[in-house]
Amino acid sequence: MNKRVCFLILAAILITFGAIGCSTKENDLNHEPGAGPISGTVYSIENGRILVVSNLEDVNIPRSEWFEQGERAVYFAVDEDTLVELNGEQVNTDLIARGQEVDIYHEGVLAESYPEQGRAVKVVITSSEAAKEAYTDSGRYIGIMVNESVKLLEIEISGVPQEMESRFFRITDQARTIVDNLDLEAEDEIIFHYLEDEESDGLIFDLTKIEN
Repeated sequence: MNKRVCFLILAAILITFGAIGCSTKENDLNHEPGAGPISGTVYSIENGRILVVSNLEDVNIPRSEWFEQGERAVYFAVDEDTLVELNGEQVNTDLIARGQEVDIYHEGVLAESYPEQGRAVKVVITSSEAAKEAYTDSGRYIGIMVNESVKLLEIEISGVPQEMESRFFRITDQARTIVDNLDLEAEDEIIFHYLEDEESDGLIFDLTKIEN
């Protein structure tokens, strides 16, 4: 009789610890115990990471705009083990694109930086509409040229032979404010993000000065 009681007690203990283990694994999929996914817009994709920003209406704006407003922003590492879902079906990670609305599930606690950092376990694409492809380049700022009342930034692209002609870019209103605030001088090194543009070599929507 005593052996049977001991066996039942041992079985109950094992079942209890098993339930606790399952509960822990489920909580690991959330950014905080008991919390849901992190929702936002894919602002950029770079080096195996996606930058997701909350309350973002347009991805073609300078980073400083949502940065200064303190919107929640998280870099999520995405790898071959990350599950990606679209319309309830599993899809390839290549289908993640700028401008899409997503829900992100991740493991553990996010690194407390700004933007925060973590690893995506699951990405649910809630809106598959993507923004235009954006490009990143660097070079030397030459100056501003006015062409038929349109201001164009003249830039010598890095890694291009000096005998090659400079390129001329239009800029958005938000990017123009950044240019004015940076007080750029000729030969300043810059990094810029731009879209394809029929009226110039590209439409710059974000720009940063490289401090030497």
